[in-house]
Amino acid sequence: MFKKPPLIGMLVAGALAISAGACVGGSKSMVSEGDPGAIKAVDLLATWVGAGAPNGAFSYEDMSGNATDANFDTDILPLFTKDEIWGEGTAACTSCHFDNSEDSYHEMDLSSYEGMMKGADVNEQPPGVPLFGQSMGVGMTDFDWGHSKMKARLRNNRMPPGVEFDITEENRDGPTGKEVGMIEAWVASGAKNDATFQNMILPMFTTDEVWGEGTAACTSCHFDNSEDSYHEMDLSTYEGVMKGADVNEQPPGVPLFGQSMGMGMTDFDWGHGKMKERLRNNRMPPGIEFDITEENRDGPIVAHGM
Repeated sequence: MFKKPPLIGMLVAGALAISAGACVGGSKSMVSEGDPGAIKAVDLLATWVGAGAPNGAFSYEDMSGNATDANFDTDILPLFTKDEIWGEGTAACTSCHFDNSEDSYHEMDLSSYEGMMKGADVNEQPPGVPLFGQSMGVGMTDFDWGHSKMKARLRNNRMPPGVEFDITEENRDGPTGKEVGMIEAWVASGAKNDATFQNMILPMFTTDEVWGEGTAACTSCHFDNSEDSYHEMDLSTYEGVMKGADVNEQPPGVPLFGQSMGMGMTDFDWGHGKMKERLRNNRMPPGIEFDITEENRDGPIVAHGM
């Protein structure tokens, strides 16, 4: 997590490839999967990062399997600097993240390659929180999209469904500001199946309107380990919570509280836990309609050279 509380946007960043004049799905013009160069926005950014996040040329495979030449200036940077890239009515990422001053959210500058490489919170000590998964410290190039702050902000929908989007920090720890902290404290004490879990933690998952008026219980979507339950996840019991998500996959189970992969691990790490990500990370940029399905989490379809 970034060290400073959000004010207007948390990483209102985007990850897409767009040439000057390109069309974006969900905006004024539509791009379809079969168009030359078409690719999901986040997938394109992942390809750019995987290529070493160059300040120049790179290539990617479009949704039809065709190789496409691209460039940072024409295919990546406009995502952050143009209005309505992510959808009709959405502002440019740089409307919130425009330089390295305190006036810019998270002291972050997404208007240039150099600014992106500095990351967030650049005036803090130590300076800089990398955006693309690289090790701490300005100038590191060991990029890791899978663990990047940018991916986390773009893809993680705020849970549970129905919580009003709020670009300030105040709503990100639950309606009273204590709910997420209670789970964190329970995890830090060993995530035991004790009275605290049964009386204070489990009801957060099984009771309607815990997270806000009109919100359904987490177990309305995550109720057992079948394919009918979203992510094959069961939040109705301690045993189910410990199994994690995707329990029928191979290898089975994705831990919820930051523990190492594998059933029964107890090296809990709330700071890197999937549960924390889902509860606290608002979907970016603001204005994107919440969608519980997977299809919208990689952004609109964009295309190079259209």
